[in-house]
Amino acid sequence: MGPRLAEALEGEGRIRAEFRYQLGVEDALAVRDCDVVVFADASRTEEAPASLIPIEPEAALTFTTHALAPAAVLGLCRELYGRTPRAYLLAVRGYDWEVGEGLSEGAERNLAASLALVEEFLSKISE
Repeated sequence: MGPRLAEALEGEGRIRAEFRYQLGVEDALAVRDCDVVVFADASRTEEAPASLIPIEPEAALTFTTHALAPAAVLGLCRELYGRTPRAYLLAVRGYDWEVGEGLSEGAERNLAASLALVEEFLSKISE
């Protein structure tokens, strides 16, 4: 779903959308100059099709920095650049966790709900 979401949002013009399989230390630089960042991820626990959840920075680097949580990316950004953009997690309800091609019917609905939620969010912060 990630590539499809990024592709749909890239057409917005007001935002920069990028897809990553996992977040790394270089993403602190990527978000440094942003005012608002939305990290999207599939959720096993989310009941709604999609939710926007505020994220606070955390200094949570582990033994490896090959895969960071969004809060750790924000914490690293604050530590390295003295700046932290306002950030949210777009939690998209997932159904099938097996590797495969295409989206299920439920995933297609949740993708549409995610896009609508992001559109509404962007209109609110633009005011």
